[in-house]
Amino acid sequence: MGVLDILLDTGGDYKISDTGDIILTQSVRQAIKIRLKWFLGEWRLGPLLGLDYWGTVLVKNPNLVKVRQAIRDEILSVEEVTGVNRVDLKADAAKRQLIVSYEAVTSEETFREEVKINV
Repeated sequence: MGVLDILLDTGGDYKISDTGDIILTQSVRQAIKIRLKWFLGEWRLGPLLGLDYWGTVLVKNPNLVKVRQAIRDEILSVEEVTGVNRVDLKADAAKRQLIVSYEAVTSEETFREEVKINV
């Protein structure tokens, strides 16, 4: 089953059910989502953490091999993750969004998730 964590909503606040209960989620999945949404230099307590979206990803004619590797490395930086089987990218220019689909491996499971990065 893995370690559980308090689910965060899209704004980063605790997600509360309609009945007022705290909602739990798999901590590995949420940790990956948080890591993928961090832009390099965004967090003042860890300015070297995050993906270099402005310098590598959100540039004209990005090197997709390099982008996938950067995302793979970021996912692997989550302690419980032992492997990343796939990383797929889809840009939605109209919504100014990058959709990252990935398959990650832990000692307990292999799972697929999708993270939407808004720019």
